[in-house]
Amino acid sequence: MAYVKKPPIGDRSNDWGAWTAARFQTEGARDDFLRSVAGTQADGWEAEAMPEDGRGAQVRWRPGRFLSLNDAAYAFGGRIIVHLLHTRAV
Repeated sequence: MAYVKKPPIGDRSNDWGAWTAARFQTEGARDDFLRSVAGTQADGWEAEAMPEDGRGAQVRWRPGRFLSLNDAAYAFGGRIIVHLLHTRAV
């Protein structure tokens, strides 16, 4: 039996999802969330405040990291708003 070598998986270190919104009950809760995830880019999360919205933040994550980021937002009374697109098979 011959061994078939699989092609290497490319470097996914820059494989970030698109920015999406997270909403919090208060501006203080949002700020606490932002402080808690500050510097967690290595963990696969990024977040920043939305200047035009005192209770909103922009978040993004690497593949496989959404649930942990969502748990962090939920712990501060927030929710991440993700719009799903459904496509039909042709």
